[in-house]
Amino acid sequence: MTVETSAFRWSDRYSVNIAELDRQHQGFLAIVHELNQALATGEGAAVTHSILQRLVEYAHTHFPAEEALMTEHKFPALLTHCAEHDRFTRLVAKFLEDYHAGKAGVPVSLMLFLQTWLKEHILVSDKAYSSFLNARGVY
Repeated sequence: MTVETSAFRWSDRYSVNIAELDRQHQGFLAIVHELNQALATGEGAAVTHSILQRLVEYAHTHFPAEEALMTEHKFPALLTHCAEHDRFTRLVAKFLEDYHAGKAGVPVSLMLFLQTWLKEHILVSDKAYSSFLNARGVY
């Protein structure tokens, strides 16, 4: 269950044109890339705990940074965006719980979730705030 690795390399298509948030998104893509590579070599289970821990750290750092900017500039879709962040945090916690319980398939299920997050959150929801915040001088 691996995807072409270039899909998880930073490119301008992921940019929200806000330097700090782009840097954080680059870190997220590096995490996804690492899991994808591990799955490709049969090492998915070996890196899953580390990946999940890093995703927890990412959520604790990145989501407040985004939400603070959206709050400060009164982004109209703030509540919806925060709900997506809450869902991510809950699902990562569930993956961590399943991993600790020894459930099978966690690495692959996690990869599928992260792919969806990239497509639906970073490339859609995050892009929605990008032009809004850029128009207010946030870069």
